[in-house]
Amino acid sequence: MKHSVPMKDSPVEHLLEELKASLHAERASVLERVERIQRALGAYRTSAEERIAHEFAVQHGLKRPQLGPLSARQAAERLRSLVLELPELAAVASAHEPPAPRTPSAAEQGARDESASAGGPLPALAARAQGRKLVVVGALAGRTKFGVIPPQLAERVEWVDTERDGVHAIGNLPQRIKQGRVAAVVILDRAVQHKHTDPLVAAARDSHTPIAFAGKGGRVSLLRALRELDERLAAQ
Repeated sequence: MKHSVPMKDSPVEHLLEELKASLHAERASVLERVERIQRALGAYRTSAEERIAHEFAVQHGLKRPQLGPLSARQAAERLRSLVLELPELAAVASAHEPPAPRTPSAAEQGARDESASAGGPLPALAARAQGRKLVVVGALAGRTKFGVIPPQLAERVEWVDTERDGVHAIGNLPQRIKQGRVAAVVILDRAVQHKHTDPLVAAARDSHTPIAFAGKGGRVSLLRALRELDERLAAQ
């Protein structure tokens, strides 16, 4: 029995092609999310094993292995962030989102500033930033930059605003990181798209450039990220 050849301009064939394209697009989106989670899971495994090897070397007086850009906790937080961004969990994550903190009064803010200043300098990070930039990446529009970074680092900070300039804001930053021209990277991981930061994380991993995450970029989160970088550098 002979089968007829489908008509070139058949409306049925057009509909089937559209359905295939739609299914492929949805599947590609799922695969992209899975690949990001798999990379983040691999980064967590590497960081956890680095921590074990480093602690063992310290305890037994052996040569300390070089630490990667992420601590195990940072890698775990990034993995958690990617998982919670899955559409199946996004609504649940939003429902459990803690309420936004109230704006502190001038007196409270002054006390916080004094407390933060009392934390002292960040010697390891400041030393690494000599002649190189500390890069902060994220959606920076509307965020106050002045007075957030400690004075000893303020002049060495480069702000990369992905909200204002999109992916073009990244520019040649991955290349600069690989070339060792960047002291460290702070990513506002809750105020930037992963497609903007994935190349930066990969470049930091390849070049052993320290990296930290600072949520939405609030003062407390930024200071915590800087302390993590300083402690990680001091441990090397």
